[in-house]
Amino acid sequence: MRTKFQKLSEDHDAAISAALASPVVATPDAVPADVIIRPRAAHEPLPVGAVTRIERSSAVGSSQNLPATVVTDTALEGSGIPDEVEIMPENLSQIKGLDPISIMRLNDRGIVAFIQVAKLTDSEVAEIEKELDLPGCFNRYSWRYQAQQLHLEKNS
Repeated sequence: MRTKFQKLSEDHDAAISAALASPVVATPDAVPADVIIRPRAAHEPLPVGAVTRIERSSAVGSSQNLPATVVTDTALEGSGIPDEVEIMPENLSQIKGLDPISIMRLNDRGIVAFIQVAKLTDSEVAEIEKELDLPGCFNRYSWRYQAQQLHLEKNS
């Protein structure tokens, strides 16, 4: 009886070690960095949470279905963020997708707080993206939206 138990125990241990030796889930293939951080083409949709303001070109209740106009300069009017706020340096690394080098470059430009990132206009964003070689990053990662949410979260 003891030998039968020892045999079962050895078989069980061998089965467990075999199961642990080969993973159940295959490791995914690596994704090249240029696929992850490729610039967003003009025809591709904005990422979820990107700040966009849409204005109707016709009156509400009109029977015509006219297309909406997308306003390119997305200032944060009526967002609950006051115009004049005392600027205190904040940890911009809380904005997802913003790397330390870009944070240093933004700090060199005087941008040190969430409110400053949130209130950037499209023309300022385009200038920063060109100067810092960050094509499309503000829209792709929704940095202005994230900064707005972090500012509102901190001050509420």
